Amino acid sequence: MVAFGVIGFLVLVLIYFVVRNQSMQKELKQLKHAVKSIDSQSKFSLSALLMLSGQIQKTYQGRLESLQKHALINNDDYEMASFVLSKVEFVIMQCCEHRATVEEAINKSLDSSNYNIEQINQFIARQPSEIRVPWCKNSIGGFISACHNMTSEKLKLKAKNSDLRQETDKSAPK
Repeated sequence: MVAFGVIGFLVLVLIYFVVRNQSMQKELKQLKHAVKSIDSQSKFSLSALLMLSGQIQKTYQGRLESLQKHALINNDDYEMASFVLSKVEFVIMQCCEHRATVEEAINKSLDSSNYNIEQINQFIARQPSEIRVPWCKNSIGGFISACHNMTSEKLKLKAKNSDLRQETDKSAPK
């Protein structure tokens, strides 16, 4: 009698584990499907981000070329700004894919260039606050905002007019 009870109990335990195993396998399949779906969405988002960041980089470089043609930026600043803007796509992708800060991404991009981080920091320090403040945030949004402002014709015209006023004030008789 006790043997039948023990056997019955073991059969119930076996049934419990079989049912539990089946439900876990079903849940595992659902999770694998969800991961595959999220991975697909992630790849799509990254490819869209790559395309958009490339377009932003081309736009910024075109705006910088326009500033250079209109003599709104000096040659030294143009060279440094051109270098920074040529790295927009790389910096955005590093920040989004590898969760790097802008400074880390810029440092990584400096490996194959003639510039160093000190030169870039000095260049940014000479810029108006509309560029310095977003840059100092060290975030992707701040970087994009700084690059946008760096190529802003309105900002450069304002700076140029301010410089002209200062020169006029200096040369005016007192």
